[in-house]
Amino acid sequence: MMTEFQTMESPRPVAGESIFHKMRNILNSIHVSTGVLHQQLREFHLEDFGRVADMLDAHSSNLGWYLSQDPKGKKIPNFLGRLSQSLLEKHLLTVNELNALQANVEQLECLLTAGQGSKKAGGLKDTAKFSVLMDEVIDLHQEELDRLGVQVVRRYQAVPDGIMEVNALLPILLNIVRTAINAMRDLPGRSHCLTLHVLPCPDREQFVRMQVEDTGVGIPVDMLTQVVSLPSSQPRPGTFLPNLYASNMAAKELGGALRIWSDGAQQGTTLTLDLPVIHMEGNQ
Repeated sequence: MMTEFQTMESPRPVAGESIFHKMRNILNSIHVSTGVLHQQLREFHLEDFGRVADMLDAHSSNLGWYLSQDPKGKKIPNFLGRLSQSLLEKHLLTVNELNALQANVEQLECLLTAGQGSKKAGGLKDTAKFSVLMDEVIDLHQEELDRLGVQVVRRYQAVPDGIMEVNALLPILLNIVRTAINAMRDLPGRSHCLTLHVLPCPDREQFVRMQVEDTGVGIPVDMLTQVVSLPSSQPRPGTFLPNLYASNMAAKELGGALRIWSDGAQQGTTLTLDLPVIHMEGNQ
């Protein structure tokens, strides 16, 4: 029977810890930028242009008199001038935030590349506490999860610490969780839950299973294979289709496998990562 528990001990340092700290800081900056962008877009007040257009259209037969003599019409030129200035200021702020966002994304890409380069250079292995790694990835996204109102449920079974190329595992977990969050963000107006599993792989000895279930937009069953098997995928209009090809290839390099399942549109998605575990001495 599945047992729920929280890891109470402090995690020991793992390979890539400094990378995690840098990524945490960058993601915090990204969250700030996206929050500012959302706020700016809400404050653009583009509907004001529609109201002015309706007023002008209603008086198109005597537009000159309306703009020069009518009490409401006389206010329109000044209103448009102030609205234009406001939009220009918001446009500048938006461009600045987008530039900052792009710079932060590029820094993340560099960190991920550095992690992959470390793996390829020496296949560095260290202690992997799988539930701790899962929680660290969730912590990186906690602010956005809170903003979206997503409930996080942890269903962790006891698994032994393993020897794992942590710098190769972290980008896979980050992409899996990011995919789940995007799927829920794209289905607003309902309560969402992100369920995390860490357990011994039920059908393979010496393997650990890390699983992420979301309640998001789901994926058409006939398109599931594209998500992990094609370098790039073209979704149908209105269809959520993440691309996990690179993560699947990285999982295979670790001797594991990444699988995805969904019952269809608006039915959520389950991402399953199975990895071989090289047990530490004393944990056999």
